[in-house]
Amino acid sequence: MPSFTGLTDLIQRKIQSKTIILLVGLPGSGKSTICHQLSGFLNAQGYSSLVYNAGNIRRAMSSGFSDSEFFNPDNAEASQKREKYATMCMQNMLEDLKENRVNVGFLDATNSTTVRRHSMLKLIQKADVEISNIFVLDVSCTEKRLVNYNITSKAFNQDYRGKDIATSISDFKKRSEHYDRIFEPILSQEFVEFRNVKHFSIQNGGRTFVVPQDASDDDSCDVTLLLAAFVTNYYKTYGESYHAAVDEFYSCALGGI
Repeated sequence: MPSFTGLTDLIQRKIQSKTIILLVGLPGSGKSTICHQLSGFLNAQGYSSLVYNAGNIRRAMSSGFSDSEFFNPDNAEASQKREKYATMCMQNMLEDLKENRVNVGFLDATNSTTVRRHSMLKLIQKADVEISNIFVLDVSCTEKRLVNYNITSKAFNQDYRGKDIATSISDFKKRSEHYDRIFEPILSQEFVEFRNVKHFSIQNGGRTFVVPQDASDDDSCDVTLLLAAFVTNYYKTYGESYHAAVDEFYSCALGGI
């Protein structure tokens, strides 16, 4: 059992360390769900984490319903607004980290291009707060049946409140197609210019995953070890029940979307 001094040091290390987790993933990948699961997991370990969702800022700043055309990369005005909302989201997070309101912040946005990801990392570099750890969590879904299941659940989110299910699903599919046109997968050397960025990934509800080779050796960072454990055990903890829900979904009439 750790000594009192050891426990005090551990608590202080948790309070003083600042961690940012940058989500990457297409709409319908399960990104936001996994983000909230990880946030809950870290909170249960004594951290104070919060999810900063760019979509929430978009909804707050928009006067009406943002249909799929808002996410069309050819829509220059909307593209500028999306970048603005992501920047505002990151700035809110950095301010909370600076003021010790949280010690782990999640940027829940698609962050689907190299330019976007680099712009967010540069904001972190320039911020008036020392960030101890930066992680990129890449969530992807390549199995069509999983994507269809995820998209159906999106028909009930805040964007489609009051809309019928068929219209909501159709619009969200178009939104996903817009993002798919411009999506740039993360390359192995993408984060070389940024200090100590670690890249994790979860694919298809945890059936496959990637953890940095040195993650389990990083005894200096509890968050690294916890994130590695979360990703490694994701399928057993959450993925099995998720896949069972997908199987049940396809056994009913809605499985034909």
